[in-house]
Amino acid sequence: MASFPDTPNSTIAELSRRHLEDVVAIDSCSDETSTTVPSTPGQRELSLHLERFFAGLGARVEVDEYANLIATVEGRGAAAGKPALALMIHLDTARGTEAVEKLDDVPGWDGSKIPYAQNDRLYVSVEHYPATRPFVGQQLLFGSGRAPFGLDDKLGLAHLMTLVQLLADNPDIEHRPLFIVARPDEEIGRMEALVGLAELLRERGVDSAYTIDGIAPFEINVESFNGMGAQVRFPRRVSSEVDGEVVRVELFGVNTHGATAKAEGHRSALRFAAQLHQRLSAQPFTFLGFESDAVRDCDGVLHVAVGEGASVEGLDAALQEMIAPHVPRGAGYRVTAGGPRQRDAAIEAVLRFVSGYMATSPGFTLWAEDSDERDGYSQPFRVRVSEDSLCLDIRIRDFAVEGLAARRQHLAQFAADQAIEFSHHYDNMGTRMAARPDLVETALAAADEVGVSAPIRPIRGGTGVDPFLERGIYVANLGTGYFAPESEKEFTSLELMAQHARWLVALVQK
Repeated sequence: MASFPDTPNSTIAELSRRHLEDVVAIDSCSDETSTTVPSTPGQRELSLHLERFFAGLGARVEVDEYANLIATVEGRGAAAGKPALALMIHLDTARGTEAVEKLDDVPGWDGSKIPYAQNDRLYVSVEHYPATRPFVGQQLLFGSGRAPFGLDDKLGLAHLMTLVQLLADNPDIEHRPLFIVARPDEEIGRMEALVGLAELLRERGVDSAYTIDGIAPFEINVESFNGMGAQVRFPRRVSSEVDGEVVRVELFGVNTHGATAKAEGHRSALRFAAQLHQRLSAQPFTFLGFESDAVRDCDGVLHVAVGEGASVEGLDAALQEMIAPHVPRGAGYRVTAGGPRQRDAAIEAVLRFVSGYMATSPGFTLWAEDSDERDGYSQPFRVRVSEDSLCLDIRIRDFAVEGLAARRQHLAQFAADQAIEFSHHYDNMGTRMAARPDLVETALAAADEVGVSAPIRPIRGGTGVDPFLERGIYVANLGTGYFAPESEKEFTSLELMAQHARWLVALVQK
């Protein structure tokens, strides 16, 4: 039977809130264009903040040149002789995350529209997002609505900070030896920093670990997608200037993580642009160029020439009809006069490719927003412009190795006339994790002690733990309890934060 602090849940919740607000105030976005590790200075700043925090609670703290942090918390009582357990988070947040000084809240949320201070377009309610129903009645914590503030993975970090604080304040709670681990650049798949970290933990006898990086409350994950990427290149073909009025169309998509794309109704500017091109193909509109936003993949800018017999009003009407159903989820558009008059024929080739590819029937799901549970996807999500080509980026995900291979073959055949490159992202950890069912059993037993249900679900993404698995350190993933990862809609609740802290207190006693 686990022991728990006498601290009321309301006090634990406020402690957790303070920890969360401390870390979301530090900008630690990673940068895939950087060649350093960590890829941004904010991750090192966060690591140093954690060094001070954990050392202040009596932990022995080490930080290496990559900003990896290990805080050693000695075991206590009869549990001190048990094998050490590593609890891990990642320091970085996704591109486009903004640091915030303070979070807003709504006590006793009744399921109505959440009042995001800087985004009236968002209409997050139980009516529009049924997946939010479990949060009804709780005190929500959320950001401005302008950008995500980093619950992935700073909510997991806040849970670990609260755990160590509670253990330090309650010396009568016996627990096994703990290594609290923070690593950089998980969001961009950089593994360089992990090799030495994994070897060091293995030398210290660690063979069991949890990442505190899941989404749903109390979920347990021991499977993940197999992931790869593809880049399809279209040579630029810039022609002379076109006649007619030129307009700039800013397309604002529905920003979500691929894991929750269906539940949150993801839409990308690229999909909108391809649909608009298809819809207007018989009319005298010329598509001059398109580029996805460098920070928010779901947004983009399209330039269109309005030919004789067409009108800006007709373009606006087509946009309104197409985008209006998605406005409550954050989509929108803006049409303004002006822009480059030269046509790049490559953009129409890209948009025709996307429309044609997504119209195929390969026997598996293509759009991420149509995919859920154990279904994968093959999602064109971004167009990047270089001096000589347009690069169409595609994410490919499947739980089965055979499924991933079929998706690769399908794309390769469709893109036979284009230059295409494939890149490996990560492997399904389920095959290796099958050897350690005790990690699931332990998390379930801890959930029982707290009186909560812990669903076992696959991760619709990856966790970047391959270097640990390769060295015999088995790593399950635990949920942190929030809605809308990597989206400006994201929120959690004080009640869930307190319960998650208690879950971890029970876990480390097992």
